[in-house]
Amino acid sequence: MERTTLFHIFAAVLFLYNLPACLSRTSPNITTDQSALLALKSSVTLPPDHILVNNWTTTTPSSVCDWVGVTCGKLHGRVAALDLSNMGIIGTIPPHLGNLSFLVLLNITNNGFHGDLPEELVNIRRLQYMDVQFNKFSGQIPQWFGGFPNLVYLNVGNNSFSDSIPQDFGNLQKLKVLNMKFNQFTGFIPRIIFNMSLLELLNLKGNSLSGNLPANMCNHLPNLKFLDLSLNELEGQFPPGLQECSNLQVLSLLHNQFMGHIPSEIGNLTMLEKLYLGFNSLEGEIPNEFTNLVNLEILDLQSANLTGCIPSFLFNMSSLQWIELPYNNFFGSLPMNICPRPLLRVLVMAGNKVSGNIPTEIGNCTALTVIDLHENNFTGTIPEEFATIGYIAPEYGHEGLVSTNCDIYSFGIMMMEIFTRKKPTDEMFTSDLSLKRWVSEALVNGVTQAIDSRLIRQEEEHYFAEASCVSSIFELALNCTEESPENRINIKDALALLQKIRLEFQAKLSEN
Repeated sequence: MERTTLFHIFAAVLFLYNLPACLSRTSPNITTDQSALLALKSSVTLPPDHILVNNWTTTTPSSVCDWVGVTCGKLHGRVAALDLSNMGIIGTIPPHLGNLSFLVLLNITNNGFHGDLPEELVNIRRLQYMDVQFNKFSGQIPQWFGGFPNLVYLNVGNNSFSDSIPQDFGNLQKLKVLNMKFNQFTGFIPRIIFNMSLLELLNLKGNSLSGNLPANMCNHLPNLKFLDLSLNELEGQFPPGLQECSNLQVLSLLHNQFMGHIPSEIGNLTMLEKLYLGFNSLEGEIPNEFTNLVNLEILDLQSANLTGCIPSFLFNMSSLQWIELPYNNFFGSLPMNICPRPLLRVLVMAGNKVSGNIPTEIGNCTALTVIDLHENNFTGTIPEEFATIGYIAPEYGHEGLVSTNCDIYSFGIMMMEIFTRKKPTDEMFTSDLSLKRWVSEALVNGVTQAIDSRLIRQEEEHYFAEASCVSSIFELALNCTEESPENRINIKDALALLQKIRLEFQAKLSEN
């Protein structure tokens, strides 16, 4: 669904890009916009070397349209976009910003803005894109948010807004993206939200919303592709009518209080790629209709109170890469042919009642990076084939030992993979040459031999600092993957060393 979000960002940018160059230098109305922007500058705190200090000023002959973060349009010669994202700005939004009456895009994400959003912003009737996420806004979400008739994208996530979601949001009938995650909203989800027929993304994750979901919630959401209601206090039967959201690609209901069976109709969601239903009070078995979910990549049903035999069809779903079913009441045995299509990367089934031998065919799961089968009723010995999974510590496969030393081993291998862009199961590695040995030899013969060429290049200004940084990371990774578990660094010290490496790298950059 991230693709849908990016689509709207790029659409807004292209809209502005295709407007001819700003012709507002002689427009008398541009002074209104200039005053609004200078009022914003006066209401924030900026360090002396901040780019806006000397750029947003009337002492230079440059036009407002040339200021950093500002884009103007030709037809009206006024400010059409204001993008101040990721600029480290701390302060409040002045009411004067509402005078930017030709504004189409407002993006102030990832700053330190706080307080309320002034009501005067509702005067920006042309606004289509508004992103204020990752700030410190607080208080009740303004009722007047429903007064943006052209709004297509709204993101107020990761702030401290509280109280209920206004009913006036139902007026935003052009809205395609509504992201309100990680705030402090309470009360019911307004049913009017489920009538936004153009909505493609709805993210209300990480609030304190309660109550039931309407039975016909999907009747008016034919375009919905992303629905995340996780980490709330929603309750009632498993949401009925979800199968009507036939275009859903991501569905997350994690950490709520839903109960009842997973309806077989969920098999109608054939576009689904990610399904998260864990930490609810569900019951019954995984429906056979899951086999219709031909695009499913991630299945998370952890601590969902489910029961029944481990469905063998899960391991035959060609696209499934992530299976997480811990702490349920599943029983039976794992299928012998557990990886007919070796795409499985994560298998977590701890805390169930699965029995029998662990199939030796698990060695065919060449993409497997995480496996957790503890607290079950397995018999026999751990297959040596575990050792062929390149991320897993050797003692796990040979001796059946499981500890935090196994975790740090996997962490070290993944660090090597990140900077080499090579998997430990890559075809270049044989019995004589492993990823570990390749990295170790590169530290002696020239570390850049192992670093992915797309990450650093010799012609870059900071090449030597970057190479030295990755070299230190490789040394740490090798320390994490010592053959003897007792010789490996612990995770606390590993993270401290990573922090030290980062600080040293930043210091070298500042010296240049």
